Amino acid sequence: MSVVKRFRSLVTSTYNSHKYHVYASTSQDVAVNLSIEHYLLQKSHPESTILFLYVNKPCIVIGRNQNPWLEVNHALLSRGPVRSRPREDPGEGRGYQEDRVKLVRRRSGGGTVFHDLGNLNFSVICPPAAFNRDKYAEVVVRAIRRINPRARVNERHDIVLDPGEVIATSDQPDEKDTHRTKFAFGDGPLVPRKVSGSAYKLVRTRALHHGTCLFNSPNISTISEYLKSPARPFLKSRGVESIRSPIANISGHSQSSASTIQMLQRHIIEAFVQEHNLAMPEMYPSLSRPLSGEGPNKVLECASGTVDDDLLEIPMIRNGVKELESPEYLYGQTPQFLLSTHPCEEDDRARPPLPEWFPPSARVYLRIKSGTILSSKISTSDQPNTAASEELAFDAILKGRNVTEIESFWDILSQSSSSVSLGDDVRKISDWLDIMLGKASAEENG
Repeated sequence: MSVVKRFRSLVTSTYNSHKYHVYASTSQDVAVNLSIEHYLLQKSHPESTILFLYVNKPCIVIGRNQNPWLEVNHALLSRGPVRSRPREDPGEGRGYQEDRVKLVRRRSGGGTVFHDLGNLNFSVICPPAAFNRDKYAEVVVRAIRRINPRARVNERHDIVLDPGEVIATSDQPDEKDTHRTKFAFGDGPLVPRKVSGSAYKLVRTRALHHGTCLFNSPNISTISEYLKSPARPFLKSRGVESIRSPIANISGHSQSSASTIQMLQRHIIEAFVQEHNLAMPEMYPSLSRPLSGEGPNKVLECASGTVDDDLLEIPMIRNGVKELESPEYLYGQTPQFLLSTHPCEEDDRARPPLPEWFPPSARVYLRIKSGTILSSKISTSDQPNTAASEELAFDAILKGRNVTEIESFWDILSQSSSSVSLGDDVRKISDWLDIMLGKASAEENG
């Protein structure tokens, strides 16, 4: 039986035949892995429990209800590749191979995360009655503690490392307590470091909990820069904003190695089967043959195996990849937001200083939904009548345009009516908009 047919058979099999499943993906494509995960959520038996593990090449994954212009530094994203893995060919010299960072929107809620080959992703799909936000975070903590005893689940259901010294013996918690450690934490240098964040999705008959595990990311020092949008102080969104936290590697160093990720995979699988009182499954068997313990009149408690890009033969997974890779899904799902240079009725926050080169009398206001400009107010003049004429002229040329289809705002604004003066101030406003909305042409003026 082919791997694809075997996978479909196992996933959709009766609960009595396969109560538990463990799958590890050898694909490193974020769209493929998220689509396999979605297939498992939608097609598996409603009473089964599934653990799915995967590692992705460098990518940024935003939540279902998030704004990519608010969450991501698009200029940095388009600038070039990042560290991916150690070079395998000694003739290439020391250092890292590099991959470009992809940007995708997942189907679950939660905040924005950065994946690379030093990050292991886990996903648990189970009946809603068996779901709570701590249960499988605690399972993963038990696995991580075999490598780093500082790990615990915090009050936000994230996994963090306590960075301090060992506390007094009388104050130390029970070793089985996954919410406390024997290490001190507090403010400043003692702030706990996040190593795993989670997101969730609940449907009628299934619950999904998936999360990250920063094990030995070679990009640990630059991740925060990728998740720092220059538009944040000027953008007000109806979507969900990420909560920023200090991060760290579980391993405590950045020497990426496939074997260490495999080690963490094994520990998580062991913790999962211990949680459910199962025998440890064969690690990564082929799905092209019957599994150990399976046959006529026999029950296989835990089906397990590796999956890969061959699963693209399944239409639902193939179509899922196509959707996740489309600009329509990435940007078209963005909730309504406002981008404005100055405080206004809808967003009265104080703004940071604009660039020195930005025209002092200029004003910018854009209202955008699903990537489309609904309305705008852009002006350069400090004279009310002139400013009103500019607003009308620029709004006529911008309204209804899709932001993702604009290569440069100057290309658009320069097409406005002849009644508007297209001087250097309009060019500078265009440059600022290019920077805020991640246009490839964006360059700091002056």
